[in-house]
Amino acid sequence: MTTTRAARATRPSADATRERILSAALELFSERSFEGATTREIATRAGVTQPLLNYHFSSKDELWRAAVDGLFAELEEALTTRAEGLRGVDELAAAKLLIREFVHFSATHPQLHRTITQECKSDGPRMDWLVERHVRPRYEQAAALFAPLVASGHVPDIPVVHLYYLLTGAGPTMFVLAPECRRLTGIDPSAPDVVEAHADAVITLLFGR
Repeated sequence: MTTTRAARATRPSADATRERILSAALELFSERSFEGATTREIATRAGVTQPLLNYHFSSKDELWRAAVDGLFAELEEALTTRAEGLRGVDELAAAKLLIREFVHFSATHPQLHRTITQECKSDGPRMDWLVERHVRPRYEQAAALFAPLVASGHVPDIPVVHLYYLLTGAGPTMFVLAPECRRLTGIDPSAPDVVEAHADAVITLLFGR
């Protein structure tokens, strides 16, 4: 009886298994796209059997959506937590700190922009879902952030759509293209000082100082 109880106590929980599957799925979907990744490969990378993966997720589409939901939830939590800590801070300083947070998140979660890029290649129903569920709300948040900064002259008078793509292009690209960056420059883009320097560069690009 004691041995059985000990085995049960050390057995990984269903939640931990599910998270391993989601983590492996996110890596493979961002590397190879939805079409290019297989559930068998995902199960292998997660260290689980195919039947166990199927127990947690009934289809590859369900798994893809759950992985994307989880990633955007992390982004939302990071930005919301940062914003809550900036109450009372003037809008310019707050905007710069939020953009810095976004760059740091992009450095540690390059799968976010890799996944979006992968889905843009096929321009199908998953892209529709991705935009309406996740990307559009982020775009609207960025528009709300930039509009008063443009009005007050802190940001050049550039249409919000261009400011949005300047931010989401300049912010993550070094980390999305990390293998190229390492070979091209000898710099490790994941190094904390490099991430900080890149955040400084993005802020300077947008605000001019």
